[in-house]
Amino acid sequence: MKKFAIFLLVLVLLIGGGIFAATRFISKDEVQKRVIAAVKEKTGRDLAFSDMRLGFFPNIGLRLQNVTFSNASWAGDKTMVSLNEMNLGLALKPLFSKQIEVTRFVLDKPVIHLEVAADGRKNWEFSQLKDKEDAKTTKGDAAEGAPKANLSSDLGFKFSEFQIKDGALSFTDRQKGTTVLLENIGATVKYPDLASAIQLDGTALYNKKKVNVFASIENPIDFLNGKASPGKLSLKTDDFKAVVDGSLATAGTMLAGSIETEISSLANTVAWATGGKPQEMPFEKVSFSSKAQASASELKLVSATLALDDVTAKGNVTLGYGGAKPTLNARVSVNKLNLDRFTGGKKDGGDAKDAAPAKTASPQAGWDAKPIDFSGLKAVNADLVLQTEGFSLRGADVGPSTLTVNLQDGNLHAKSSEATLFSGKFSSDVTVNAAAATPALAFHFNMKDVQAKPVLTTFADFKKLSGTVDANVDVTSTGRSQQAIVNALAGTGSFLFKNGALEGIDLVNVAKMIQSRLGEMGVGEGKTEFVDLGGTFVITAGVAHNSDLKLRGPLVQSTGAGDINLPQKRVDYRVLPVLTASSAVDGAKGITVPVDIKGPFSDIKVKPDYKGAVQGLLDNPEDAKAAAKNVRDQGKTILKDIKKDPKAALGNLLGGGLFGKKPAATAPVTDGGATAPATP
Repeated sequence: MKKFAIFLLVLVLLIGGGIFAATRFISKDEVQKRVIAAVKEKTGRDLAFSDMRLGFFPNIGLRLQNVTFSNASWAGDKTMVSLNEMNLGLALKPLFSKQIEVTRFVLDKPVIHLEVAADGRKNWEFSQLKDKEDAKTTKGDAAEGAPKANLSSDLGFKFSEFQIKDGALSFTDRQKGTTVLLENIGATVKYPDLASAIQLDGTALYNKKKVNVFASIENPIDFLNGKASPGKLSLKTDDFKAVVDGSLATAGTMLAGSIETEISSLANTVAWATGGKPQEMPFEKVSFSSKAQASASELKLVSATLALDDVTAKGNVTLGYGGAKPTLNARVSVNKLNLDRFTGGKKDGGDAKDAAPAKTASPQAGWDAKPIDFSGLKAVNADLVLQTEGFSLRGADVGPSTLTVNLQDGNLHAKSSEATLFSGKFSSDVTVNAAAATPALAFHFNMKDVQAKPVLTTFADFKKLSGTVDANVDVTSTGRSQQAIVNALAGTGSFLFKNGALEGIDLVNVAKMIQSRLGEMGVGEGKTEFVDLGGTFVITAGVAHNSDLKLRGPLVQSTGAGDINLPQKRVDYRVLPVLTASSAVDGAKGITVPVDIKGPFSDIKVKPDYKGAVQGLLDNPEDAKAAAKNVRDQGKTILKDIKKDPKAALGNLLGGGLFGKKPAATAPVTDGGATAPATP
């Protein structure tokens, strides 16, 4: 862009030189030819205009109409610059002293097309100027002591008036596939002389919204020569304001100063910048301020403060963009976050019971086989440390924690320190290797003394289990889609629930279910209180297998084993409850009534196994004796019956002897392939 600014200045000087030649009695046509030839020599491009009018007294005036300046041969537009009219006025007397004083420079309806080619070429860089610069550099290396040219000493220059009326500017970057268009450009430039500050004050229309622009450079010659100069740039719309203030340069450290931004409506600003319609945003007001230092390869933000409504983040950020891929280094602290604003939940928090239930996928739909795009993890390298005062999600409050993230060449490692959650503690550790031919993932999660019901209700919409829980999960997987990742899940885990209840399955009342001939029942009937419930599991190919489930309660103990098939979204589990008098009794003996818990996640059924219950009593009469001791009502009578004849006593237990008065004798009943014996 520096060269483009120099080009505009050179163009003015060339035209001025042509006019100066005209004062030496050269014809109008000859002046036109000389100006066009001079521009061609300096830039390699063609300058054309339909009419030229000259004035000589008291000042020299030049008016060109229908001006065009050709574009690079590879560019999309034939003309780089066109304008309806250029009106230039020069003071006559200073020209004889080789001083150029521009009394008037007005561009009417200028249209400028700037473009970057796919190979990085820029249409405002001219081959002739570049060749001369390269030759000058090569030749000048051998003469370091030679004085260097300087614009401020090589010519005298004054600028009284510079205006742009109803202009347009387009910038196309074919490397990024983007185009920016500014319309209705109006600007006034104040630049008294080369030793003075230059100031631009203008407006433009972008995406149908007016933008006010202000720019000033205190030492413009130093700025164009690559040296630092105090300066300021500001952009302002109805909803947006940004100010860059400090030391500015076109090379080396291009900014050493400050950046400030204020957005009164984020939704309107995003819609304006992207050309879309306003959408609901998690934040409305945004403000940002920071000390800043920028070069062609790096931006450093020091003591930065970002406010998003009631959320405030502070810290230091370094963004590198000079290498093969961007790098991001950040150390940031954030006050407490309400994550509901990102998920569409309640923005003002609230209890977990008031939160909207999570939506579960249809079991018939299966897992999504659409490939997951991991390219974002390979696009940038990052080293982040985020300290948060905690966050809330659907009423769940998580305490302060530190999140560390390291992303290097597609390998992500994210780790959270221990934080409080529902009266307990939790931590997590995640790795994702997106650089591998098939992405690989690993996840470790640790939880201790956390209230289970609010966690399961909040994050899984499961309200059937309460108590405090300790859990440890360590799993790995590979795959490019949700389906592939679930199918490849492998790992281990353990869990222990204490002093809670399992709602939906009343293991104490299982015998009554058999007595009433219930073939199956849905989850949601009854409740089993327990002192502890725990076990371990192994995950292979997405199937979690448990073989050591153990439950101890005041009236029942239970063991269990089975599978949770994640790829098929199905449960196949069997529990073996035993009636007992106290949770202090370990390994109680008694009547075991197998219960099968089966079905898809959306329709899990609980079904007692009649045949298993009957066979268990026939094979283990001593267990029946032990169970009878735990029953207060009719315990003595049932015990005598069992001692005399266990097989006959079985009929009493299933027919009502265990839970009520004995009914009249009935014929055997067949149900589900198992036959309940006739009651005497």
